[in-house]
Amino acid sequence: MLLSRFWYGVLALALGAAVFILFVAAQLYNRSSHRAMSESLSADSSAVEWYLNDDARKRSSALIRVALNPALRGALAKSSNEAKPGAELREKARAALRSATDEVPPELKFDHVWAVDAAGRVIASVGFEHREDWELGGYPLVADALHGWIRDDAWVWKGRILRVVARPVEQDVNGEPVGAVIGAKIIDDGFARAVTKRTGAAVGFYAEGSRVASGAPEGFDKANLDQITQDLKQLEDNKDYVEKGRSEVRVIGEHLGVVYARLPGEAWELGAGYAVGRLADSVDSPFKFLDKASNEDKSGVPTALILLLAVLVPAAVGLGLSVLEHTRPLHVFRTEAARFAKGEVDVLAPSRFRGAYRKIAADINDGVEKVAVKGGAPRKAADLEQVLGPIPAQPAMSAFSVPLGPPGEPRPDSRPSYPKPVLSPRSPTRRPGSHPLSGPPPARDSVEPVEAIEEVSDAAIAISASGPTGAPGRPPPRRPPPPPPPKAPSGSSPSLEAPAAAAAAAAAPAPDPAAAPAAPQDGAPDADELTEWNAVYEEFLSVKQQCGEPTNALTFEKFKGTLQRNKDALVARHNCSRVRFTVYVKDGKAALKASPVK
Repeated sequence: MLLSRFWYGVLALALGAAVFILFVAAQLYNRSSHRAMSESLSADSSAVEWYLNDDARKRSSALIRVALNPALRGALAKSSNEAKPGAELREKARAALRSATDEVPPELKFDHVWAVDAAGRVIASVGFEHREDWELGGYPLVADALHGWIRDDAWVWKGRILRVVARPVEQDVNGEPVGAVIGAKIIDDGFARAVTKRTGAAVGFYAEGSRVASGAPEGFDKANLDQITQDLKQLEDNKDYVEKGRSEVRVIGEHLGVVYARLPGEAWELGAGYAVGRLADSVDSPFKFLDKASNEDKSGVPTALILLLAVLVPAAVGLGLSVLEHTRPLHVFRTEAARFAKGEVDVLAPSRFRGAYRKIAADINDGVEKVAVKGGAPRKAADLEQVLGPIPAQPAMSAFSVPLGPPGEPRPDSRPSYPKPVLSPRSPTRRPGSHPLSGPPPARDSVEPVEAIEEVSDAAIAISASGPTGAPGRPPPRRPPPPPPPKAPSGSSPSLEAPAAAAAAAAAPAPDPAAAPAAPQDGAPDADELTEWNAVYEEFLSVKQQCGEPTNALTFEKFKGTLQRNKDALVARHNCSRVRFTVYVKDGKAALKASPVK
């Protein structure tokens, strides 16, 4: 099996190398994606900055129409010369300002517009409610505009970021400014989406430590921008962000890259700014390549070549080695084992086998040789119940069933009819289990119903055979048969016992020639064996009574038939002359054992 195992090792190494290459490829892909993400973020950040500057210039240009409105210019000039502008003047300036802002293009509309005089007092406003004495002259943006400068700035009001532009209002061309107009645009999600649409970047604006607006292109989850609020606290230690107003590319989480930039103007000191984010196109595992690949990418893979070199060829080599080193040796071993079982060969030839089968064949030969040296495997006494299987407790029909007569009619006596040996008058006593010298056998109890004796059917009598040489489990020696009746020696004189013997012979009934037993056939029990079986029968009945089993319907004829069948089987099996039966108790019931006798 060396080649097969070597091939398994080769395939395992190839699989490990392929997996290793896939993971390396995934790491290279992720690193390239992060590098591309960093370059893209730098470009996105510059694009957002360009958009904000361009938007400021466009909005300041949109204020030209407002600053050149004649009614507004006259109202601001008159207010600058008065100590306290009146309500009529304020209303005239408000109407002129509203009329001028309506002419601004929709994409450049302002959320708030104010008109201030030369003293910085707010004379009129659109989209913003204020008190009459409110001033904006303290803001650098407004102060510069009152001095003739066009400015833009970012303000933070009540948690909001405002993009503000200001333009001076002149009464005469190239004259001194008589006031200024200020337009403000609130940075909200709409403004952020406009930035995203123009730049293609995901952008989020933050102020006072929280995100106030965000926009993202299609396929980008804006929830990723919520992570910037957790990273803002760490920007205080970022040198580039503190000094230059722009951080390097920072990676949040696993694949989210962010660049932070501050908004110029007053919002700088308030920590307002924007963050540009982009997700790296990375894979979490080599299997994610399939999700990233398009149909065009998959069609470019040489599938046929991969199937041939990476699938079919290794599989064919593995199957060939398996057949060569496993299937064929096993087939040869199975064939030789079948021949050995049939007796066609005496021993297995180890030289015909390879590998582990050679050692197995040698071990089998050694085991067979050792068993043969010991004379064969010993056999214990067989138990018919173990051979035939479990015996039903209530069979459908018993071999010892006795037909019952009509109710009230006495049942026939179940005593056996067998030749009784004639005993000497000198031996009035009988052996245990034998009948008395004269008279019929003692009557037994009345016969019970058939169902009460079905446990003693042929199958219920457990008969086991032990080896002819007295193997383990050999039953105790049988009882010797009763001695034959004594015969008077020829030529001897009559003794005192002769009259008694003659009287006993005269008293005995004359034998019936019709009832005389026929000559024993081949294998039939002789008189001594019948006497021994009768003793076994009596002892069997006694043991059953002790075990509490019914014995009424168990006749000697049926009992003798069971013994005869088992005797014939054992004589044919062991080539013995006789079989000895002994009684024992098994599982609380009476049973028999049979032992062949040479």
